[in-house]
Amino acid sequence: MQKTIRHIQEALDGLYPPEEIRALTRLLQEEVCGLSPVEAFLHKDRILDEPIRKKIEVIVERLKKNEPVQYVLGHTHFDGLRIGVAPGVLIPRPETEELTLLIADENRECPPSSIVDIGTGSGCIAIALSRRFPECRVEGWDISPDALRIAEANNRSLGTRVQFRQLDILHFTPEADAYGHYDMIVSNPPYIVPSEADAMEPNVLDHEPHSALFVPEKEPLLFYRAIAVAARHLLHDGGRLYFEINPLFARETEQMLHDEGFRHIQVRRDLSGRERFASATR
Repeated sequence: MQKTIRHIQEALDGLYPPEEIRALTRLLQEEVCGLSPVEAFLHKDRILDEPIRKKIEVIVERLKKNEPVQYVLGHTHFDGLRIGVAPGVLIPRPETEELTLLIADENRECPPSSIVDIGTGSGCIAIALSRRFPECRVEGWDISPDALRIAEANNRSLGTRVQFRQLDILHFTPEADAYGHYDMIVSNPPYIVPSEADAMEPNVLDHEPHSALFVPEKEPLLFYRAIAVAARHLLHDGGRLYFEINPLFARETEQMLHDEGFRHIQVRRDLSGRERFASATR
């Protein structure tokens, strides 16, 4: 075991910060070897089976190419759930999990009966909310067939009953289809402008889908405005709209929601202190 740990740390040295190397080492011990940190310490002299050592070597080679560890493992953890991910779908972030927990907390006393998650990606928000509100009808919409395939697979593996639909919200025409009405709309849409790319990590820029990350420099609220307009048709009176937002455009998002006729608009901070979430009422 010690030899394998040294191999991981030496192979990744200089490519990742030391604290990230330690985190990746612990993750591989847990996910590949099935050992908790305490068990790994107690069994540090254990000789790993050849298939496990080979698997770790393959994983390390992929990590050396800056491939996200979530893609390498094929899954991540979100709100206590194991969510499958693969190239073609955005990897769920801790901030998005915070949004899900915020929604669950604020609506515990009066659960919604219907939710649509717009830009569902892996389905993580829709599936987590379906688990938290088991009597609720939950839908997930996305333009990407690849994302929807992954979302459907997660839906099956976790035993939830989310209904997924392929839809381009930028060309949404409520008159053209009977979409029904919802108590809640949730969205974590693309919100990064290209000028922010220089500060982003290579494993994000080189591997995650840019269509799920970026918006035009001059249209940072492109998706938020489209969703807000659609929400006027989709939400019941008193229905709630929840967004994960770009902190750089928090004030602009707040003003846009006001201009679109929403009320009780709130912008909240994430655990890092950044203005990351917006909510409003139709």
